[in-house]
Amino acid sequence: MKIAPEVKISDNGFVFNQKTGDSFSLNPSGLELIRMIAEEKELDEIKDAFLIKYDVDDLSFEKDFYEFCTLLKHHQITVHGNPLEFN
Repeated sequence: MKIAPEVKISDNGFVFNQKTGDSFSLNPSGLELIRMIAEEKELDEIKDAFLIKYDVDDLSFEKDFYEFCTLLKHHQITVHGNPLEFN
């Protein structure tokens, strides 16, 4: 999964999609997550970082991660080669 080239992410969590004109605000953990996705980190690397930093269990993280990725895809923030690909 990659962040679409027309999507701009500010340091304070403001996300703007130039293609659709949509904008979103992310909380600090959402910003951290989208930056890791933008850096094309693997799911296991992202999960390990979040499990260490935040009080979250493995299953809760994966559920929240996939929901977040689904929202990103729905709002055309990410591009995918495979429609079933999440990482």
